Amino acid sequence: MQSSTNTPHREGTSISLDIPAQDANLFKSQAVHEVLLFLSRYHSDSFSITELADAVDYSQPSISKAVDVLTANNLVIDRREGNTRLVHVNRARLSRPDDLFLQIPQSEFQPPVRTATNELVENLDGVIGILLYGSVARGNADRLSDIDLWVLVEEDRMANQRTANRVRQDLEERQFETGRYAYDIDVESLPAIPNYTEELREVLRGGLVVYDSEKFETVRKMVFHGELDE
Repeated sequence: MQSSTNTPHREGTSISLDIPAQDANLFKSQAVHEVLLFLSRYHSDSFSITELADAVDYSQPSISKAVDVLTANNLVIDRREGNTRLVHVNRARLSRPDDLFLQIPQSEFQPPVRTATNELVENLDGVIGILLYGSVARGNADRLSDIDLWVLVEEDRMANQRTANRVRQDLEERQFETGRYAYDIDVESLPAIPNYTEELREVLRGGLVVYDSEKFETVRKMVFHGELDE
């Protein structure tokens, strides 16, 4: 028998689960939850235990145990390359919306994030990627929460940040069906990324990509796999 982790009215990311679970520890560990969430967000990639430990900020033994539980429940797939254990989400069980904004857990925040993303892409120069992070990405925001967006551009960070500030001001004056929203928009340029690897890894850990590109995917892989200096 199979069930799904999402409820019928939601259109976001979900993963199918066998009932009963093969390993009941699936529901007892926060590390298991964090690893599955991270692997579901970055579903196209495989990670070593060390990389997962760095990405989700748990010890390697905790990550290994979490992966054991997830593997027993057929939610992730692991393989060996030499002495390295590589792990990725079971993509056959994963369902993801084509519309990136449907990933946002609280549906009332989807329109203001969508509008902000479109405005930033239209008005900033050389946008490579946009990431939603903070409480809105986690799904525990309230009406007083800022919408936190991190924008990566090719170059001209300062000029693009000034433009982003103007976009933010316009957005905060806009009335949505659910009211007005406050935004925090940070812009970084591609050449500076090697200087902010740890900060970016922290943002990526719990963030949702709302504007993507091949170049942004490459940057994420370099951050997670430690290849920025190569």
